[in-house]
Amino acid sequence: MKQIIAILAVLILTQASGNAGTLVNGNWTPAHCGAEPEPPVIDKTNIENFNRSIDAINAWQDRALEYHACMVKEANADNERITNTANQAQSRLQDEINRINAEADQVRNELTK
Repeated sequence: MKQIIAILAVLILTQASGNAGTLVNGNWTPAHCGAEPEPPVIDKTNIENFNRSIDAINAWQDRALEYHACMVKEANADNERITNTANQAQSRLQDEINRINAEADQVRNELTK
């Protein structure tokens, strides 16, 4: 039951929250980090082109680190949101189970007097 509620919470969050990442076919992607930077190709034709490749690699690494930090921050926020939502749903369901059982016990006791 808890797994079903957790799965429903993920689906609700991915559909309803503008802050949540996207979960498609089991693959999560962040919603607000932009596209993952594509790594550059090292140009081996001569030293000047190679040096330009190194400059491109350094710039790419900076963008990749920014993307990584954004992705981790968003994933942690999504995980927290999912956990909180699932816990709230489980609590509401347990409260409803307890309420209906108490009501049934009360009716049973009244009818058996």
